[in-house]
Order: sequence, then C-alpha cells, then structure tokens
Amino acid sequence: MSQVLSEPVSSEILLVPRGEAGHFLTAALGWLGKRITVTAQPGTANHVLCLPVLDFVRLGFPEANGRLDLLEPGDAENLRAGRAALLLDLSNEGPGLHAPTFEALHRNLAGLGIPRDRVILVTQNRLLRLDYERLYGEGLRFWTFEFFPLQVALWLDAEAGPRLFPQHALDRTGYTPFARASGPARFLCQNAALRWHRVLLYRWFQLKGLDRDGLISFHGIGEDNPKAGGINVFHAPPEIEAAFGPLLADVGSWIPRRARRIDADQGTDMVMTLDTGAYAECDLTVISETDFFELGVERITEKSIKAAATGLPFVMVGAPRAVERLSELGFQTFGGLIDHHYDFAADPAERLPLVFRSIERAWATCRGDRARWHRLAREQAEANVAHARTGLLPQLDRVMVAPLIVRLARFMETGAIVH
Repeated sequence: MSQVLSEPVSSEILLVPRGEAGHFLTAALGWLGKRITVTAQPGTANHVLCLPVLDFVRLGFPEANGRLDLLEPGDAENLRAGRAALLLDLSNEGPGLHAPTFEALHRNLAGLGIPRDRVILVTQNRLLRLDYERLYGEGLRFWTFEFFPLQVALWLDAEAGPRLFPQHALDRTGYTPFARASGPARFLCQNAALRWHRVLLYRWFQLKGLDRDGLISFHGIGEDNPKAGGINVFHAPPEIEAAFGPLLADVGSWIPRRARRIDADQGTDMVMTLDTGAYAECDLTVISETDFFELGVERITEKSIKAAATGLPFVMVGAPRAVERLSELGFQTFGGLIDHHYDFAADPAERLPLVFRSIERAWATCRGDRARWHRLAREQAEANVAHARTGLLPQLDRVMVAPLIVRLARFMETGAIVH
C-alpha cells in the first residue's frame, strides 16, 4: 500500500480563499491531508490569500480588475504590510508567456498598491518564470503545481483512489498490458480537443496508411465536438503552413465533420476516466498531449499519466522534455524500444518530424514481431502499472508537493516569499 510522505512543518499554514470556484491547490492539499487551515478570518497572523484564476487570460481582462476584485477590504493593506501573500491559483493550466496579460496584471496590482513580490503565480509550466524574468526582471514569484496530474495520481493510487473518489471507481479487474496474445498488432491514439499537432498527426496517419492499423479517435470539426473551436483548420498560422503545408493540403476533403470515437460512453476525454479495454487491445500508444506548438511551455497533463499507468510503450506528441518528466515521476520510458530523441527538440517544426520517425520505427518493430515486442517491453510495462498503483503518488509528493509546503511554511514563519 502506498503512503504519502509527510514533511515536518512547524508552522500552521493559513489559506484564505477569495472567490468560490476553482480553488484547485487548496483542494489538492486537503486531499493529501496536509497541515493547512482554510479560513476566511486569519486575524493578525501571516496568511496566504488564494485567488482562483481558472483561465490565464482572465488576469488581463478589464472586467473584475483581472480577478483582483475578488479581494476583500483589508486584503491589499495586509499585502502591502507583508502580513499576506497573494497566491494566484492557475495550477489547472500551464500557459506560456503572454506579455499583454502580464502587463495588465502589473497595472492592476499597481492600482491597488500591491507589490509584485507579494504575488505568487502557481501554474503547471516550469519555464514561465524564466521567460518572465527575461522580460521583466524580478517581480512576481512563480511556483509549479500540476493539479490534474496529481488528481489522477490520487485516483490511480490503490489506497487513496477508492477513499477519495468512490464515485469514479477505476475498474482494473483483469487488466494487464499485452492481454491480447493473438491477432495483428494495434496501436492506440486518442484525440479530442482540436489542436494543430493533432490535425497533422491524424493526416500523417492517413497518408502513411497507419489509420488502418490503429485504434484512433479524432473528434474533428463537427458540432458534436464541443472542443472544435480552438483553431480554424482552413487558416493555419504562417509558421505551421511553412513547415507542414503539404500535410494540410486540401484539408476540407479529409478533416472529419463528425467525431470519430473509440469509446462507447464518450467519456475517455474526461480527467478521471480510463478506457482500460482500449489499452488492453493495443501494443503501443501514441500520447497526443495538450501542448506542442506553444513555445515556452514544458509540462505534461493527466493524459500522459493515464497512458503511462497502463504500461504500454509510448511515443509522446507533446511539449519538449515531456518524456523526461514522466521519467522524473518514476515511470519507465522504454528507451530500448522507443527512440525518444525528439524529446529534446525545442523547435516544434523540428520535433514533429522526429516524432513521426519515432512512431514509424516503433510501429515497424512492433508489427514485425509482436511476440518479441511483448517480451522486450513486459518488464517495464508491469513496473509502470505497479508504479501507478503504489509509487506515483509518493513521488509526486516528494518532487512537487513537499517543496511547495516548505515554501508556504517559510512564509508563515518569516513573511518571506521565495521561488
């Protein structure tokens, strides 16, 4: 049975929520049983004002003063006096640097007399601080916290999952990687929200004839895809058109107008759902992550966590160093079977062809001798399944949660806010 680490914290951590919805970080620390007190009335003690952002661009909206109107009388004075820290909770997203949004946030903070160094922006993107400081120097504090990966780790955990999320019970009954011993090899690739790398990947599968070998979902541009409005597939950005124009040629003739699904209940794109039946039918998975062409973003989402937890060898279609991040979290990455050199290519126009080459090579090896593929992958596959059940949650606690708790405790004791 897994056990979440408990770091020694001498000071009580006072979290003061402002606004009602979207307190992701506070919820996560509560699930983990951390020593926090959530209160609306902190008195004269040092305290952390937790303000939900929900969507990064809201920080730049003139409405509600970029979310700062959620603060209550006296909050700004406590921030100026050093008794409070303002934690902007964006642990549900991992945006890149968007200068107009930060400049609006700076103006709004200045209008309330709140020093920038009393403000902590919590996101999933580990690069955001570096890009911010290149442009603005010291100012806001940046912490990293990945809410949805942590939520899924709790859900996958053999002890915590049934206790915390009984209404979303994960049925692992009979699941094992490579359960289907006979028949042709198959790979899995799931795509829901419309993004440029998914459009290109889908078309590449078609042109290579791999769509006949794979269990592929692609929700397309029809009305039955509520996430189809993110891009206009008929007008690619210049950099994507320049690099991948041939793949996008005549897009109107091949882009699906109706969602092509593999899940009967239409639920596998939700956070706490995992179609173990689909994974059991396959030998390789192509993980179609949220981010690819977004510059200055390094993160993984729950999509990678769930795929790795099934034990199948994988190729990652995601941000730079996404495979490295899974390794940091304790997962095996099948380096002997899969060429992950694409993981270190920062330029997406360079990275995507490397991803295509990795998929093609891995699939040729798998399809050429499926039994041998299983033999070579099985030990790592079974280790990943076991890690998701008992090791992932403690590892996330060590590398992500415990450092954040230490920073919060230091603020409570000294009033100092550190990166």
